[in-house]
Amino acid sequence: MGKGNGLAIVALIIALGGCGFGVYAVVILPDTIIQQASGSSEITQIWTVEQAGTFYTGSSYGDMTDMDVTITVNAGETVYVMFNAQFSNGATGGKGWLTGGVRIMMDTVEIPGSRRFFIIDSSNYPGLTVAKSITTHFIIEDLAPGDYELKVQATAQAEIGSDRVEDGLLIVYTYR
Repeated sequence: MGKGNGLAIVALIIALGGCGFGVYAVVILPDTIIQQASGSSEITQIWTVEQAGTFYTGSSYGDMTDMDVTITVNAGETVYVMFNAQFSNGATGGKGWLTGGVRIMMDTVEIPGSRRFFIIDSSNYPGLTVAKSITTHFIIEDLAPGDYELKVQATAQAEIGSDRVEDGLLIVYTYR
């Protein structure tokens, strides 16, 4: 009987601890996270550009058609940039490789940290379209107030097939 009472007390302590942790996780923690996340930050401007068609790439970086935007940065703002797209070379699986990458230019200068690169051995995918989704995102701080042109450049090269970029999406926002 003594062991049963001891186990019941231990179970009760564990249950109360679990309830206490549950209250903390459900009631107290979310309020803390919301307070930290909201702080004094606010998104001030948003720009989005969706790729209208297919961009056929070359072996060197080239400006993607209609994947550019002019943004206005005000004093004290930080810029967030995100780009995502799908690279493919058609149904040429089993016949080589696909390699490519993206980078973001600001007023004709590559933004440090914006470049992403990949290589796929398509021999692992016989007879299938070889495709790769690629994303780059980064923050630019301490820009002087003014207008800036952002452009997406891409490159892709396949051993066999037509290299292309589809479903591109560029999102830029400023916040303070």
